[in-house]
Amino acid sequence: MSPSGARNPSADEEVDVAVEISPEASAKDSIPPLVIRDGDFHSWLTVAGAFIVVFCSSGYVNSFGVYEDFYVREYLNHHSSSKIGWIGGAQTFCLFSMGIFSGYAIDVGYFHPVMLTGSGLFIFCLFMMSLSQPQQWYQLFLAQGIGLGIAIGSIYIPALGVVAHHFKQKRSLVMGIVASASSLGGVVHPIMLNILIHGPVGFHWGVRISSFMNLVLLVAANCMMRTRLPTRTKELSSQFTYWAGFFLDKTYITATAGTFLLIMGVFFPIFYLQLDAVEHGAGTNLAFYSIAILNGSSAFGRVVPTIFADRCGVFTLLVPCTLACGILIFATDAVVSIGNPGVVVMAILYGFFSGACISLLGPMLANFAKDVSEVGARIGICFGVGGIGSLIGPPIMGALLTSRNIWIRPIIFSGISMCLAALFLMIAGIHVRHIRANRRVDAEGQQP
Repeated sequence: MSPSGARNPSADEEVDVAVEISPEASAKDSIPPLVIRDGDFHSWLTVAGAFIVVFCSSGYVNSFGVYEDFYVREYLNHHSSSKIGWIGGAQTFCLFSMGIFSGYAIDVGYFHPVMLTGSGLFIFCLFMMSLSQPQQWYQLFLAQGIGLGIAIGSIYIPALGVVAHHFKQKRSLVMGIVASASSLGGVVHPIMLNILIHGPVGFHWGVRISSFMNLVLLVAANCMMRTRLPTRTKELSSQFTYWAGFFLDKTYITATAGTFLLIMGVFFPIFYLQLDAVEHGAGTNLAFYSIAILNGSSAFGRVVPTIFADRCGVFTLLVPCTLACGILIFATDAVVSIGNPGVVVMAILYGFFSGACISLLGPMLANFAKDVSEVGARIGICFGVGGIGSLIGPPIMGALLTSRNIWIRPIIFSGISMCLAALFLMIAGIHVRHIRANRRVDAEGQQP
């Protein structure tokens, strides 16, 4: 309902298009409906804790552009851009694919054990990164690509999903606020890492200082968050059967395909803008701050669209934002070649629209859930499929870039991926509207 009481075709109504699951499976696996209070003290405390977790986890992924630039030009300069890209690709793949398991864990009430384990692994892997040696690619691939990626995936999806346990009417807005922490982290982490790595402290102690800061924040966050789901036991075989029912929903399948393409293409400017700016002769200081500018703009993109998403629908905003990202990627080389003003304009515009895309994915998928007990699974499975895109995307971009830095090749690849993502998401949105319209006609026909 809108504030004025008029009924709008909002994102919340998209719950009605979720796949029908057999009564036996539903009775066995579901829990009694929870009363969602939409904003008591513990709800907002959970939001604050989730905000901190996303700041530390996804925010750190958004700082990989700093590492990419440092590795390509100095620390791993004996290795190709494509090989270095596997570090970032593996990290984002683990981030999304781990959502299948961590999302399931929070749905059955194991939120706190998953969060504590993932937080501990996160800090451990940062310390392992600080012990790596120059030109030892495998050390960073294991610690940063695999280990840190698993840790981030273990805590990111649960932090995003747990706030859906506490909010219904404000769900898109609150999830957007939590997702915006990724952008804030993407501002703070790159600035701090650039200053530390390229300053007197150096790479090893710079990473250690970063790990100490994240340790303090994650301890505080774990003390603040609460789940509203009780611990339950499910047979794994029955759980797989239940999940398989998700893929009987054509709209969910189409939205998942769009998410895969989006995640495969969206990281090109996030990973390569700093390197691209340096190669095009932008000022060193501005190049170092380009990722921070992009992520700062992304914070607005992650919050502003979610204010309207519950009223006008998630797909109505997600599709044009995704298409805008594709257009901006195609314009990257021309805009950045202008110099410092072009770098700033590109960082601001792409940061806003890419932030909107990433932020709206969570509410879109949460609204496919029949109840809060499957929110984590819906988000986790879709992000797990999308994680394959994040695994293959950056290495393909690096291979297309080559050691000669032929920028037009990865630009075309990423731009087409984003435009195709917009197409699939548009089809999913149209299907949602058709189902909703048909059900509205049926309901009116049954009235006396």
